[in-house]
Amino acid sequence: MSSTNLWKYVDQNVANDIAYFWKRVIEGFDYRADISESFNGDDPAIQWNTEYFGPNVTMDDRLRYIATNISTNKEMSEENRVLNFLITHFYGGRDCHRVLNAELDPRKAYTDFERVLVDPEYLSKIKSNLDRAKGLGYSIWSKTELHTSLMGASNKFAREVHGHETHSVNMISWLADWLVDGTVDMILHCRSLKECVEVLLSKEGIGPYYGYHGATDQSTNPNLPFNHDEPFVVPGPGCQLTLKMLFPKLTNKECSPGNQVVWVRENQEKLFGKIHFDKYWHNIIVEDKEVYSFPQNELMCYTAEVALCQYGVYCDMKKNTSRIAKRQIAETDVTSIVKSLQKEPSSIEEFLI
Repeated sequence: MSSTNLWKYVDQNVANDIAYFWKRVIEGFDYRADISESFNGDDPAIQWNTEYFGPNVTMDDRLRYIATNISTNKEMSEENRVLNFLITHFYGGRDCHRVLNAELDPRKAYTDFERVLVDPEYLSKIKSNLDRAKGLGYSIWSKTELHTSLMGASNKFAREVHGHETHSVNMISWLADWLVDGTVDMILHCRSLKECVEVLLSKEGIGPYYGYHGATDQSTNPNLPFNHDEPFVVPGPGCQLTLKMLFPKLTNKECSPGNQVVWVRENQEKLFGKIHFDKYWHNIIVEDKEVYSFPQNELMCYTAEVALCQYGVYCDMKKNTSRIAKRQIAETDVTSIVKSLQKEPSSIEEFLI
């Protein structure tokens, strides 16, 4: 990509606004992490508790959870590690693992997909946990992503193979079948991010968004030989919208959206100025070891895709200010919900939620 020259297509005013947006979003992350003591709330669409995905993998709560509790967890098999990575993003709800398994300790709160294949009662227990948690105000599905195709594929599988009704637990039985049909083995043998994306895209219900993001999640596994900064990107619709603003006269025939993102990553400092990340965000430390093999101190290919997408969200909220209030970070007390799940239902009404 270094030989590609897109400078003549750049709308520098848009680039400057993107730089402003990223700077403000990073300030919000710094404030929530107690790195800074104050936050400037002058921009209604960027408050300290407005939910944006940050321009760094270490700013993603779900990836921090994966890195801290799943990536190096010696209690689970490599096959289970792959599938627990996937449900983190496929469900999307914060702390979904603890809820699924009614387990307070995040290192123990992983789903045993191998057990799902042989123990119907285990799957029934997870289903009960999901039902009860929903009744207590918890959503297993993230509210900032569309899950329709995943729901459709998992429900179709559960109905056709097991005769089960539509339910969020069907995601578990659908993914468990990937142990049987060889999909998990294919993921474990991928040698590049592109290979992993292609494996995921081969599955019904998985489009470019979850194919790419599911693969970049897998790159957090220290036992797999690829990472999220490989020069291969599958931009989602939100990212492509921002690319059209940044390069208004550039056609996809001249340069594909994926290569446009790679170019942005490679030319980030000239485009946006130096993006500053506090040292806290440069890596994730687990058991005195850094999870990522290289410092996360600048925009990477994956985070460029995410960050460009979020700028589109910002522009939309500035035009439609009623959406700002709906974009606040959820404050669900997951620990209290898990504690409730650990107790037997106190009444037939609670049991039937």
